[in-house]
Amino acid sequence: MQSTIDKIKSIPGKCILERELSLSSISNIYLGVLNDVQAVIRLDLFAASRLAIDRQHEENILKDIRHLDLAPKVLYSDISAGILIWEYIPEAKSPFAGKKFNSDTLYQLGSCLYSLHSHPIPQNSVDIFSNSMALYQSLLDDPSEKNLFNKALDLYKELLRDRANKVLSHNDLHQGNLLWNQKYYFLDWEYAGVNHPCFDIAYMVKSLQLNQSQINKMSLGYKFGNKLFHRDKLHQWIEFIDYLDEIWKISLAKILKNKIIRNTKD
Repeated sequence: MQSTIDKIKSIPGKCILERELSLSSISNIYLGVLNDVQAVIRLDLFAASRLAIDRQHEENILKDIRHLDLAPKVLYSDISAGILIWEYIPEAKSPFAGKKFNSDTLYQLGSCLYSLHSHPIPQNSVDIFSNSMALYQSLLDDPSEKNLFNKALDLYKELLRDRANKVLSHNDLHQGNLLWNQKYYFLDWEYAGVNHPCFDIAYMVKSLQLNQSQINKMSLGYKFGNKLFHRDKLHQWIEFIDYLDEIWKISLAKILKNKIIRNTKD
């Protein structure tokens, strides 16, 4: 895999890394400049190619929803090199500070989510969520891990029995992926794809620690989706998300361990 320096050199024009924004086992993200435009630069690492994410699909989704203005504009991408660069949007004072969400803030959040969920699912959309579940199942081989996965899968199947229409979902809407600057932007679309609408709703409720009154305010922006915002229903979805977060951590650890073993053998 190319080094960070080689990747930056491969980008047409003038690209400068200014400082790290986040480092992980999947990708490193930097604040920088691309051809005199301040930008955010994501460089993939080894684990990104081993997870069930599809960078081409991610780029296709971002292009398809560009008119919704829900994500920063993509400035450059090189799928084969694992490079994605998007415009930098400075974050204003977070409306999440102190957990004091006003009605307008929650309404706008619900409205943005409704814009995404009501958008037609793109043709040839990849089911990243199902692909991820299949990958996790293949990686979890210890009996306790299998038991954890089966509990999660059984709960997910039960939750799908309400027969709600699947929608175009972000699938990773925790607080760190919500950016506020006069409006909301959703970041990190690598897991975006079809899913039950409650998955995104529950993910935000869990991450922002919303109470039922706040959930109700958010539901007003979602228009005719009040039935999706019932506390008991979302509690079950949050339980599933808790399972899934643990499964993801175990799976990523196994991917990284396998890499170390292969490198040692080489």
